[in-house]
Amino acid sequence: MRSFDLIVAGGGIAGCSAALAAARRGKSVALLEKSVWPGGLATAGLIYVYLPICDGCGRQVSFGLARELLTAAHAYGPGEIPERWQAPGPKPLNDRLYTIFSPASMVLALDELLEEAGVSVWFDTLLAGVRRTGGRVTAVEVENKSGRLTLEADYFIDATGDADLVRRAGGECFSEENQLSSWAIEYDATAQRSPRNLADHLKQVVINRTVPEGRFRGISGESVSRMIRESRRELRNRYRKLYAEGRTRDDCFPLLVPTLANFRRTFSIRGRLLLTPELSGEQFDDSVGLFGNWITPGPVHELPYRVLLPAELENVWAAGRCISVTGETCELTRVIPVAAMSGEIAGTAAALAADAGSSAPGVAGGRLQEELRRVGFRFHREEL
Repeated sequence: MRSFDLIVAGGGIAGCSAALAAARRGKSVALLEKSVWPGGLATAGLIYVYLPICDGCGRQVSFGLARELLTAAHAYGPGEIPERWQAPGPKPLNDRLYTIFSPASMVLALDELLEEAGVSVWFDTLLAGVRRTGGRVTAVEVENKSGRLTLEADYFIDATGDADLVRRAGGECFSEENQLSSWAIEYDATAQRSPRNLADHLKQVVINRTVPEGRFRGISGESVSRMIRESRRELRNRYRKLYAEGRTRDDCFPLLVPTLANFRRTFSIRGRLLLTPELSGEQFDDSVGLFGNWITPGPVHELPYRVLLPAELENVWAAGRCISVTGETCELTRVIPVAAMSGEIAGTAAALAADAGSSAPGVAGGRLQEELRRVGFRFHREEL
């Protein structure tokens, strides 16, 4: 049996950020990832658009690892921050503090950061079970080539995107709707470099289609498999149509398809606060970060600490797209920058809780905000 200060389940952007935040504060951290890629949907899902960390009017609103990872994404590949993002006034997406990046470049950059921080990374490792005593999770069971193993920790972060750890621990969760969605990288001999294309001839292909309610909930093995099969069927249909119109298999073909299902939402935790669209413009005493509206320039929202806290569990946080958010607000929080921010918040809180021997709710308030402010965070709109 192996023991750690913190176990992070899920190696997407949120999980990597959580692991980095805790490990950089001297904690022993195990990061569990079911695939062999760090980065989750940003890399294995081929969703290689790092959406803005600004308000769309020339002001940065998200800081810390949200900014660090935006820069790191370019370390081994193309991508740049638009020079015009700081100009005053509303701007379109391509003029904001955002970038596109090579998914493989992000993988290499995340590997490097995790190694430098001393995180124990467990790739090809599936979360198979959770042990709970009272209101505390005590261990997780995992499966990999070594068989079934038990890993213990004092604290846990659910960054699976699907609330897998919290659900297996018996925590309350809820599910939301999805679209049929798939991102792919295409070779197109006629395509030139653009704000969305990685390079000449490398083209982003995005398939989004509304579907009957409940068809792609992503909350069962059957629905996940159906989503994957039908999204790839849509790609096949695309190429049949293109070839029938005169394109050839030599000048236009799929180069990469995602190895992770492109779900927007599946399960989310029922937190100590549920952030609804009606609350999204409010100010919160326990705000631990700010995020912009990537769809519409201007609005800035506060992220309350309580949305990271599962209602029934004392030593667990959620991070990434499974935090306690619902409705249209999900569109703003499920993306890369907010995943990085919520992961950093959770990892920082876990490190503080380990230092003090306290619960996850016990580090709310001044101690956590002070530590986050030290790395540049802002908590209220008037601080920008």
